[in-house]
Amino acid sequence: MEIIAASGAGRVAIPAWVVDYESFRRWMHSTAFPEEGKVCFINGKVWVDLSMEDFSTHNAVRAEIGAVLHILMKETKFGRFVPEGMRYGHPETELSTEPDGLIFSHEALRHGRVRLVGGESGMQSELVGSPEIVIEIVSDSSEVADAEWAMSAYHNAGIAEYWVIDARDRNDIRFDIYKRGKKEFTAVRKSSGWAKSAVLDKSFRLTQSEGADGNPEYALEVR
Repeated sequence: MEIIAASGAGRVAIPAWVVDYESFRRWMHSTAFPEEGKVCFINGKVWVDLSMEDFSTHNAVRAEIGAVLHILMKETKFGRFVPEGMRYGHPETELSTEPDGLIFSHEALRHGRVRLVGGESGMQSELVGSPEIVIEIVSDSSEVADAEWAMSAYHNAGIAEYWVIDARDRNDIRFDIYKRGKKEFTAVRKSSGWAKSAVLDKSFRLTQSEGADGNPEYALEVR
C-alpha cells in the first residue's frame, strides 16, 4: 500500500496491519487513530498531511464559509452543513477523507443515501454515502490532492457538487463550483464572480477586504 506524505507533513505511525481500505477503516474507527492532521485513503493510497494551516488563507476562509452555510441550512431547511473534523467515507469506491466542509440533505438522510456511523472514537464519527456537496479549501500541502486525487474520487463517490476555494493569492481569490457530469466534474460558468449551485438553487460569491487587524476578511455572498 502506497503512503503519500504532503510537504512538511511530519510523521504518523501507521500500524503494519493497515494494508487496504477495510483495515484503514478499522484503524480510523479505533482510539489509536491520530486526532490531529488529515490522514485519508484516496484512490488506493494513504495520504498524510500534518501541516499547520494558515490563518489568513485557510482558517478564516473556512470560518466564513461555515458560518454562512450553517445559517443557510437552517433558513432553507435543506439539510445540514458539516464543518471540518467529520470523517467522510464511501466504501463502494474505497474513499475516506476529512473535507473542509460538506452538505447533505434531510432527504438524503431519510432515504439512506447518507448515514452517520461510528466506532470506538464516537457514536457518529463518520458520514457514509453520497452527500450532495463537498467543500475543500486549497493549501500548499493539499493542492495536488484537492485538484487531482480528490476531484476524481468525489466524482466516483456520486457527489453532485464539488466546491474548491483557493485564497492563497490575495489578488486572485478562486471560488469554483464544479457540477457533476457523466465522467467528470465541470466548472460552473461564473458571472461577475457569482457561481450558481444547482443543488441549493442559490448563487454564491466569495469576496475579500482588509480587516481591522490587517488580515484578510472574507464574505460569502448569497443570492
